[in-house]
Amino acid sequence: MPDHRTEDSTRPRDGGAPAEDRAGEEQRLFGPSAITEYLEQVVAQLRDARGGEPSTSIPALAQADPERFGVVIATADGHVYEAGSTGDEFSIQSISKAFTYALALEDLGVEAVHDRIDVEPSGDAYNEISLQPGTGRPANPMINAGAIASTWLVPDSERELRRDRIRAAYSRCAGRDLSISPEVLEQESAAGDRNRALGYLLAAAGIIEGDPMQALEDYFAQCSILVTCRDLALMGATLANAGTNPLTGEEVFDPSTVSRVLSVMSSCGMYDDAGEWMVRVGLPAKSGVGGGIVAVLPGELAVATFSPPLDRHGNSVRGVLACERLSQDLDLHFTHTARVSRSTVRADYPIDQSPSLVRRNAEAEAVLEAHGKDAVVVELQGDLLFAGTEAAVRRVREVAVEASYVVVDLRRVDVIADYALPLLARTRAELHEAGRTVVVVATDEDLVGTFEGHPPLEIFPSRAAAIKWVEDRLLEEHGGPECTPARVNPAESELLSRLSPEDAAAVRARTAERTWSAGENILRAGQRFAGIHLVVSGDVSMSLRTPAGERVELQILGPGTSFGELALGSGRQRVTLSAITDVTARVLGPDALAALEQEDPPLALRLWQALARDGYERADQQWRDAAVHASATDW
Repeated sequence: MPDHRTEDSTRPRDGGAPAEDRAGEEQRLFGPSAITEYLEQVVAQLRDARGGEPSTSIPALAQADPERFGVVIATADGHVYEAGSTGDEFSIQSISKAFTYALALEDLGVEAVHDRIDVEPSGDAYNEISLQPGTGRPANPMINAGAIASTWLVPDSERELRRDRIRAAYSRCAGRDLSISPEVLEQESAAGDRNRALGYLLAAAGIIEGDPMQALEDYFAQCSILVTCRDLALMGATLANAGTNPLTGEEVFDPSTVSRVLSVMSSCGMYDDAGEWMVRVGLPAKSGVGGGIVAVLPGELAVATFSPPLDRHGNSVRGVLACERLSQDLDLHFTHTARVSRSTVRADYPIDQSPSLVRRNAEAEAVLEAHGKDAVVVELQGDLLFAGTEAAVRRVREVAVEASYVVVDLRRVDVIADYALPLLARTRAELHEAGRTVVVVATDEDLVGTFEGHPPLEIFPSRAAAIKWVEDRLLEEHGGPECTPARVNPAESELLSRLSPEDAAAVRARTAERTWSAGENILRAGQRFAGIHLVVSGDVSMSLRTPAGERVELQILGPGTSFGELALGSGRQRVTLSAITDVTARVLGPDALAALEQEDPPLALRLWQALARDGYERADQQWRDAAVHASATDW
C-alpha cells in the first residue's frame, strides 16, 4: 500500500455535514494540517534510523519489509493525523494482550480476574516461563503467561466462540471489521511450543481449569489479527476516551475497566523496558513483535507507530524513537499534561452575532447583515498544550472552510507550550495561501512573537477592536462608499434624516461647527448637558470607568452619528466622549435648543420625536446584540 498522509474524522458535529466531508474540504482548500506536516517531518527524520531486526519467531514476521514506518495520532474525540505507512496491515501480536485483558474484566469482573492474574511488573522478557510461588498466578496480563490466562478467562457466548468474541471486541475498538490471518495463525501454532508449556504450567497451577489447548489456539488466533497503524491509533483512542470508540460512539469497555488496563500498561506494557519507557515517554503503552506500538494519554489522544525492526526488548526501534520524539516535542508525558478543566475552544460564532462597538449607518448594517457570517471569532481558553492546540488548529481550519476571516481570541489562555504558537502560525500561513485572513486578540504582544510571515499579523488588544477591523474589511469588499463615508452632511445624519429636508435644514442652521484633535476629550462624564453633537467627520470613542477605575469602551461613533443627547434626560453626561481621530461636528447647544423650543415649538416637537425614535432603535439593537451573544464576557 502507498503511504497515507491525511487527517480525518468521521463524527458529525452540530448537525452539519459529516466530519469526514469537512476534513476533506479543509485539506482540499488548505492542504495538510500543520500537525500532519509535523508527523511527516518526524517520519522523514527517523526513517533512516537503523538497528534491530524484524522478529524471527515466525516466517511472516521475519519477512516483513523493514523500511515500512508509520505514525498516527488519534484524538479522544475522533480526529486522526497520520504519516507514513499507516494503511499497511500487520499482525497485532502482543498488543492484543491489553484488549483481551479488558474483555476478561468486562466478562468476569476485577476480583475474578485478579484471583488468577496479578498486576505486578515482572521485569522479565515477554515470553519468560515464570509463575508466582504459592499462588501460581502470572505476574501480570502483559507477559505471555498472563495473556494466555486472560484468553482462557474470556468465555464462549451462546452465539460466538471465544476467538470470535475477542476479534469482535478489537473490531469495535478499531471501528471496522478486523480479520484473522490464516497464514500467521498457522505459523504461530506451529511455533507455539513455549506457549504450550506455559499453558500446561497454568493448568497444573489451577489457573486454567481443564485442557488448555483450546485457550492456546485462541491465543494464537488473537495474536494473528491483522491491523493497520491507523486501527491501532483508534483502538488506543477508544481507551483514551474511557472505553467509548470516538468515531462510532459505541461503548466497548466500562471506564473502570479502562482505568485498570491503562494502569497495568503503565507498569508492564513494555516488558523489561517499562521503567525506562515511563521515564522517557511517560504514557501507558503496549508493543508487539509485529512492529506496532500503541500509547495512550487518557482523556486526550493515542499514538500508534509501526516499524518491523525490533530492539532487544522486542519493541520497535523506530516506534520507540517516534514515541519519545512526540512525547518530548508535544509535552505528552503524563507529568506535563494540561490541567483537567474545560474545553480549549470556549466558543466560536460569526461576528454578526456579536458585532463591534461601532455604530454603523443603515447601508453598512445591511452589508454586515448579509456578510457577517463570512467572519468568525474563535475564543480559546485554558492551557494550549498538545490536546488544546490540536483542538484550536482543527477548529480554526473548520470555520475557515466557510469564513474568509477568523479572529482568534487568546486572552483567556493561561499556559502556551513552546510548540503551540508555531503550529498556529503554520495554520495561519496555510489559510493565508488559500485567501483567508487570521487576526489575533491578545493583551500581550510578546505572546504572538512567534507568528511570522506575510502580511504582518494583525494583533488587537480587544475583541471589539478586532471585529471593527474585520467589519471595515467586509464593508470595503462588499459595500460602496456610502457604507464608510469620510464626511456626512448633518442633514443626512442618522438623527436629522428622520426629519423632512426642510426641518433638517432648519435645525442645522441653528448648529455651530466644532473641531477636536485626536486624543482630546469632547465631553466628560458628570458634565452638564452640552448639546447634541452631529459627527461630520472622524471617529469618537464612548467610554466609562468601572467602580475599580478601569476604562471600558462602550461604542465607537463615526460620521453621520450623534452623541450628547442622552444627557437631556438626566441633565448630566454618564459617559466620556473622546476623539480617536481628528473630529468635526455640528453642535446644537443648550441655548440653541431652548431657542428652538420657544421660537418654533412644532419643529422642536418633531426633533424630540426623532430623538426618541433614534434612542429606542439604538436600545433595541443593543438588547438584541446582548441576547444573541449573552455568553460573551467583557470586551
